[in-house]
Amino acid sequence: MEYYYEIKEGKAIALNGGPSLKGNFSKRYVRVDGNKKRELKWLPKDQRHLLKAAKAEVVGSQKPVKFNQGMLTKLVDLNFSDELFKPMATCSPFDKFVSNDGGIMPGSNIMAAGAPGVGKTTVLLELLHMVRECDPSRRVLFISAEMTELDMARYLKRFPHWGDLPIFFTSNLGDTDPKRALEAVLNEGWDLVLTDSYTEVNDTVKEECGMTRTKTEKWFLDLMNNHNKGANKLGKYTAFITILQLSKGGQFVGSNKLKHMTSAMMSIDWKGGENSQERYLQFSKNRLGAVGQRLFFNLDGGVTFDEKRYTRDLLNEAMLEEERQKIGTEADAFDRIFSSLPTEQEQVSAGADESNMRH
Repeated sequence: MEYYYEIKEGKAIALNGGPSLKGNFSKRYVRVDGNKKRELKWLPKDQRHLLKAAKAEVVGSQKPVKFNQGMLTKLVDLNFSDELFKPMATCSPFDKFVSNDGGIMPGSNIMAAGAPGVGKTTVLLELLHMVRECDPSRRVLFISAEMTELDMARYLKRFPHWGDLPIFFTSNLGDTDPKRALEAVLNEGWDLVLTDSYTEVNDTVKEECGMTRTKTEKWFLDLMNNHNKGANKLGKYTAFITILQLSKGGQFVGSNKLKHMTSAMMSIDWKGGENSQERYLQFSKNRLGAVGQRLFFNLDGGVTFDEKRYTRDLLNEAMLEEERQKIGTEADAFDRIFSSLPTEQEQVSAGADESNMRH
């Protein structure tokens, strides 16, 4: 059998499982056939696949990982505080809408997206206020990477009750490192954090710290994940509501890792086209509650949710589901009855057999 070797730094590396080979070599490859040894400048065409296979093997073995029991987790060994399972209520219809437990769950990540002008920041800031109003012990924070103090001052005229919400403006940092500043702020420990927006926070850190987009996003997602688990001064299982920008095609902008660690994807949209008076929230993904339901809201004189409409829609959906199940049950019964009756072909065949028996 022929064996081929690649010469690297004076050493012969077997390409197809040959035995150890020693010697002084002047060319890139060696072919060994029994006792015959020949140096080659190039590998024969029909053997070049050996190089690809060898490279793949090297890549796969560069970081050998040895199994240990620490790689596995048993759910019974997880040690989380009971606080992780106490929902943050808004004392509004949003509680039933967002989760089966009745409120925003600690340690969860809700991504929110919608067209410009639909009221994303307004309705989400109001939810932040509602959480604290419903339970004053809750610590809430707004991270604003899109709006300045002047922008928020205009909001304050319409929503004076937002006046004492703590806000972290990235535009106020000056020469301060935004990465370390954000880490320091989050480390104070918060129950609920609203970020506007995911893309702008990432871009600010990327540009100011000279990081790549991939490394910036990994840093931000790891930061969120650590605070989800209570890695801050107060041990708070921080929940994040994060505003996402949409692509031109209307898709969420973000990596697969962002999508995987997201507890819920919420869209904020108009019914009947842009600038319609009817606006609603809707989940397309929700690990903690229902999807597909719409919670309508309006911004006339503040933010109000249409509880009557939401309750009516839930009742109508329940009635439709009951009707669907009833129709399905009746259809099954119908099929069982008529599947026992002979088909027209079977009746003709049976008549022919009976006629033949008479003759």
